Amino acid sequence: MRPIAPLVGLVLLLLAEQPGVRPPAAWAQAAAPATATLRVEAGQPLRRISPLIYGAASANPDDLAALRLRLNRWGGTPSSRYNWELGNAWNSGRDWEFRNGNYGHTSPADRRPSGVADQFVAANRAAGAESLVTIPALGWVARDDDNESRSVDIPESGSLSLGALVDGRAVYDPAANRRATSIRSLPRKDGPLADPPDLADDRVYQDEWVAHLGNRFGSAATGGVRFYAIDNEPDLWAENHADVYSIQPGYDDLLASFLEYAEAIKAVDPEALVLGPGLSGWTSYLYSARDRGLDNFRTHADRRAHGDVPFLPWWLDQVRRHDEQTGRRTLDVLDVHFYPQAAGVYDGATDDATNALRLRSTRALWDARYADESWIREPVRLVPRLREWVDRSYPGTLLAIGEWNWGAEETMNGALAIANVLGIFGREGVDLAAYWTVPPAGSPGALAFALYTNYDGRGSGFGDLALAATSDTPDLAVYASLDSASGDLVLLALNQRPDVDLSATLHLDGFAPSSSAHLYRYAQADPTAIHTLGQVALQGQELSLTLPSYSITVVRVAG
Repeated sequence: MRPIAPLVGLVLLLLAEQPGVRPPAAWAQAAAPATATLRVEAGQPLRRISPLIYGAASANPDDLAALRLRLNRWGGTPSSRYNWELGNAWNSGRDWEFRNGNYGHTSPADRRPSGVADQFVAANRAAGAESLVTIPALGWVARDDDNESRSVDIPESGSLSLGALVDGRAVYDPAANRRATSIRSLPRKDGPLADPPDLADDRVYQDEWVAHLGNRFGSAATGGVRFYAIDNEPDLWAENHADVYSIQPGYDDLLASFLEYAEAIKAVDPEALVLGPGLSGWTSYLYSARDRGLDNFRTHADRRAHGDVPFLPWWLDQVRRHDEQTGRRTLDVLDVHFYPQAAGVYDGATDDATNALRLRSTRALWDARYADESWIREPVRLVPRLREWVDRSYPGTLLAIGEWNWGAEETMNGALAIANVLGIFGREGVDLAAYWTVPPAGSPGALAFALYTNYDGRGSGFGDLALAATSDTPDLAVYASLDSASGDLVLLALNQRPDVDLSATLHLDGFAPSSSAHLYRYAQADPTAIHTLGQVALQGQELSLTLPSYSITVVRVAG
């Protein structure tokens, strides 16, 4: 999902008065500190870092190997319309003219049932990455892979157009476009599951797909697909798939759809972990799509009809109630998507002001003092907020940021943003995350991932226990960890100033280091590779560092 157009501009001078918030040009104007202080508290780890935060979407085997990705997501808008029975057929929805297509997958292997998906899962298994497979729950999938099969005359909003009246409002009738492009898709089959499936019954069954994947790769408990997401951004069905789904879904619609499909998956593979609801972004955490109405959420009648409770806490509570009654979890992982909403950030602008804003805006993931510099205009504190909702409404549920991207991935500024986000995910306790889609091979964004997963080309990466780490200047960010296997302390220090080198003193509290540390660095001076700098001496529990402008330095200290 791209960021929603800003509704109200921010007054940067007011933001500058808030603690820790600077106007965009501040880094270019402020004097560099003489020596910064970085401090790591190693005595009491904060939490385990899930390796599944180092995930992407649609990564190919080369990406999986180079970045040592631990999770690969099968998702995106066309995944809502994937016909697994044909193996290579999607509908692109509003992404591209509501056309069916095969995206170039035309080999005999592609055209077998689940053909392209099977190859995706097999490649992930070979690379040691988990597969996150999106199960279509929209109700309609592509009838064929013919690019000339397309829907026509679709309204812009998907909720106000031609045809019959629903609740007194004129709406578009999708019947003709459904016939032209699509075939009915259902959560479960009323009868024995077949593999291969019956291609002549004019139906596609999603529980039959899960059974096929189990037959092909084993169950979730025996090395098969572990993670299934119930569709992709269902809050946008009536926008992205308006040709076949024409009414904005409300609270009850999204709950019922999730439960129906999650139960179908669990009936086939009880050990599989189910993600939901896969919402597109900030507004949808708080309201249903139907709440937009004719007044852009001012009345929000659907939310008021549900106790005026924000959508996600309400949804979590309802799923928990259902699961307690049935005695089995349908929801294992709360899944949301998140993109920065500040103008130009995700869109890839690289002027000085946007570059500074891109790095500041990663604070939306955690910082209660940071008012989002977009139409949101309030602290998002995304991960703590979601954790609080989970703890209150459905304790024990894991957390996924199933789609994210901070823009400018082919620049050093974009690499610094990615390094910040991955560090925040580990420190704050995200369980799964998937970048959208995967940074180009050899790009700054790809090398930012490698700093956490494969900085030496031999599989060395960040540790698995998060440590508290602080910096006394916003110009430097620091993320720290312990590697429980080796006992080493591993940290990343980010110089976010594009214009000056910075000196820093690193203090390691609660850790007995060896006499030296090994350094690796990625910097704008050579944005093509991560370089090994060799060993540097420690003075007791302190290390003096010189950090070049726009650089990311890995410090590995043996215990």
